[in-house]
Amino acid sequence: MKHLAYVLILVLAFSCKDNQKEKVDTTVETTTHTETTTQNTKKNTETNADLPFLKDIKSLEKDTSANPIEAFKIKATNLATEVVKINKDNIKDALTKAKDFKNVVITVDNHTIVKLDVNDCKPSGAWSACMPKAEGYIKKGDLAYQNDYANNIIGLPDDQERLLFLFD
Repeated sequence: MKHLAYVLILVLAFSCKDNQKEKVDTTVETTTHTETTTQNTKKNTETNADLPFLKDIKSLEKDTSANPIEAFKIKATNLATEVVKINKDNIKDALTKAKDFKNVVITVDNHTIVKLDVNDCKPSGAWSACMPKAEGYIKKGDLAYQNDYANNIIGLPDDQERLLFLFD
């Protein structure tokens, strides 16, 4: 039951679009007691400019953090208009939705990141969708630059966490 409460809190925190500080109270009843969790949402002072990868993909090579892909995911989660966990079943709809956004990025776990060109795609049998052209990196010790269609970079559908970040 605690895990459900944490998920609910995260959903509430990420779904708040109001930039003013507000307080969210969530009460979860369990069989033994009632837990009350209070979370404050803060004004988002970061912008997409805080993600240089969106303007210059090669900027990732200059990132000095231990894992630049993981660092991007942490910042992007707060800055993206929407974050979609993609899989074979929902990728077609997610990519159709992505056409309405200025910047679209896919990450695979903490080892792959690509920026998509949703206007250039090639059919993929494995994904059952038209996969867009992508440019980014795979981390195999060092960052390895990639420029190909997304299905050739993000791999075959499996249980790895693949996130689609949509930015206005």
